Amino acid sequence: MQSLQSVLQDKTEFSCLNIALVGGGSGGRALIRFLENHRLRNLHLCIVGVADLREDAAGVVYARKQGIYTTTDYRDFFSFIDLHLLIEITGRIDVLEEIMRSKPKEVKVIDHLSARLFWDLIEVQEEKISCEKKLAHSSRLVTVGRMASYLAHEIRNPLVSIGGFATVIQNSPELPESLKPKVEIIVNEVRRLEAVLRNMRDFIRPLKQNKGRHNYNELVRQAHYIMAQELKNKGLKTSMDLDKEIPDSFFDLDLMLEALVTITRRLVESMEKNEKLSLQTELCWDTVGIYLLGKGGWIPGDELENMFNPFADEQCSTTGLDMAMSKKIIDDHGGEIKITSEAREGTAILIELPLETVGVTSEVAEVVEGQRDAGNRQKDTPGQN
Repeated sequence: MQSLQSVLQDKTEFSCLNIALVGGGSGGRALIRFLENHRLRNLHLCIVGVADLREDAAGVVYARKQGIYTTTDYRDFFSFIDLHLLIEITGRIDVLEEIMRSKPKEVKVIDHLSARLFWDLIEVQEEKISCEKKLAHSSRLVTVGRMASYLAHEIRNPLVSIGGFATVIQNSPELPESLKPKVEIIVNEVRRLEAVLRNMRDFIRPLKQNKGRHNYNELVRQAHYIMAQELKNKGLKTSMDLDKEIPDSFFDLDLMLEALVTITRRLVESMEKNEKLSLQTELCWDTVGIYLLGKGGWIPGDELENMFNPFADEQCSTTGLDMAMSKKIIDDHGGEIKITSEAREGTAILIELPLETVGVTSEVAEVVEGQRDAGNRQKDTPGQN
């Protein structure tokens, strides 16, 4: 029969899993955040340490801010009495082999491939749930889209006639002076409605992407540059923390810039003077995360619920249609946007986008092949030394 102490020990082992990470790059930071945001049914996961030779590595810096023990030598973890698991995410075989040779017998090890497998399995389940929600949402949007297309077509023809006749009347020398302001209102309102119809048409139609080789860090820098004057006028503090390990990817820079500026502007509208806006990027294997963190900015629940409703207007400078278009751009790039907002904490926006590096690799290969062909032609040319 087990003693009370052994029962409590077993219960502790199965209810709380203490984990140390070997590798503190951007992947380590992403894994810490991932484990922080996911709760298992039977286990509580606790990161107790992060090891990396680079003290300024992204995961080490993040762990230090979270109060997690950091070191340059993973063997320091072996003095922990309650360490249960090591996750090796350096991807180096020699590091993994050394860990297996030197670790205490009771400490288990997961290599970076196994960690990635479990990560992917969890993400597949989340993606399935997300796809089910998107499918239900898409079904509703299809119906709304058809109705909007029909209304836009039916409204546009008489609207063109009204606008044309109003312009003729406005330019008529026989128009009494007292009626000119009223005619001007008609002309302006017709133009406004025509703009709304154009936006509806653009939202309904499939987007034409012009993908090129760009970097998501440059995307964030350009968005910050465009918003700089607005941020200054509002008296907001700003900071940027860009992951230097993010490689180039293929995406439509103009469309993504339009989306990012629109989303940033909506967040800025919820903030007050002297509050801080943080722009961050993070590489997580084959995805990139763009974080917009508004310290103090709060978006009420009803506005948050209708944030991407194309026919909702929150009575601010950014309409629901603008935000809906931004979400559509992100969706068409295979990405996803998540927004959380708390009254005392502020608003956090996460834009997750896939890394499309196949096209980048092909482009480099084509350049190399072209250079090789040029070199061969030069060698074959008579008279060349």
